[in-house]
Amino acid sequence: MEIMNNDAVRNVVNDVSDQLRRALFQAREVNAANYIHVVLDPNHPVAPFDSLHPDHLEQRVPSVKFHRSMRADFQHQPELCPLVVTLYSPGDRGYRDEELLLETVDNAVSRCASVNGSYVCGWIATTLNGEEFARHIAVSSILSHPLSGRKVLPWFEPHRLALIVDRYPSFAWSRLTNISSWWFVDMLQQLRVVSPPEVGRNNIIDARSTLLPLSGRQVSAVWDDQRRIREAKLVAMAMRKAGLSLPEFPEVTLDKVVRQAYENGLYGQQDVVFFAMNCLTLSEDWFLHPVVQAALEALAGTDELTLTDILAGHSDAVLHEIASYESAGSAPK
Repeated sequence: MEIMNNDAVRNVVNDVSDQLRRALFQAREVNAANYIHVVLDPNHPVAPFDSLHPDHLEQRVPSVKFHRSMRADFQHQPELCPLVVTLYSPGDRGYRDEELLLETVDNAVSRCASVNGSYVCGWIATTLNGEEFARHIAVSSILSHPLSGRKVLPWFEPHRLALIVDRYPSFAWSRLTNISSWWFVDMLQQLRVVSPPEVGRNNIIDARSTLLPLSGRQVSAVWDDQRRIREAKLVAMAMRKAGLSLPEFPEVTLDKVVRQAYENGLYGQQDVVFFAMNCLTLSEDWFLHPVVQAALEALAGTDELTLTDILAGHSDAVLHEIASYESAGSAPK
C-alpha cells in the first residue's frame, strides 16, 4: 500500500462505500430477517472528539442503537468492550443514519494498517438483533486452552479474523453462528467478505450449537499466530513509509514472512521487520545466501548485534548478490 494524498484516500473510501452498500442491499434482499450491524472496538480507541466515539454515538440525531459485548477479560473495564451498532433493522425503509455508515467506512479505511489496530471491525448481516449479537461475540470469544484454561480471543478484529479464516476455517465458521456475511477492510484498503458455507436450507447454523473446539496443538498454533500480529503490522508500516505496495491477502502473507524470521532465530523487532521486508521485496531465498546464513549463526550467540549491523559491513557487490540470490532448489520464475 502506497502513501496516498487526500483525494486518493477519498476515492478509496467512496469505492469501498459503494461496494459495501451494494453488498448490504443484496444481503437484505436475500433475507428480509437480516439486521445490519457494525462492530466497533474501543480497545483500539478513536480520539474523544471523533464522531464514532461512544460518547458521540449516544448524542447522534437520529438516535442509534448500540449494545456492549461484555468481553470476559474486560469485565472490570466495560468501556473497552466492543460495541455492536445497529445500522438497519428488518422492516426499516433504509439506514436510520446514512452518514454513520459512511463514517464507519472512512474510519475502517484510514485505520486498516494501523499498528494500533482497527476501531471499525466490520459490517455484519445477521438474523440476531444487536443485543443477541453482542452476547454472541462475548461467548464466542472465549477459547479454552488445555494448559492455561480459558482465554479471550478477539477473533472479530479484522487482522485476526483474516488469519483464522485462512488457517482454521471450521473454527471460524463456528464463531460466525447465525451470520450470513461479515465484511471488513483489509490492510490493502480492500473490502473483504467472510461468508460461512451453507448449512441446511436457511444458511443458518443453530445458535444453540456448541462452538467447535480446537485440539491442544491447534490452540497453541492459534495463539502463536496472534502473537505475530504486531510485528506484521510493523512490517506493513515500514513498507508503507518506503512507498512499497503490500502483497495480496496481506494479513496472511505478512504473517508467513514474520514466522520465517522467527524460524531463523530472529526475535528482535528491528531484525524481524528487516528480514520480513526483504522476503517480500528481494528474492524469496535471499536469507539462504551463505553470507546471511553466517550472520544468522553469529546472532545466535549474542544480543549486542543485529542482522542489519552485520550485513552493513559487507561490500555493495556482496549485498547485491544477496538481493538477487536464488537457491539451487528454487522453483523457476
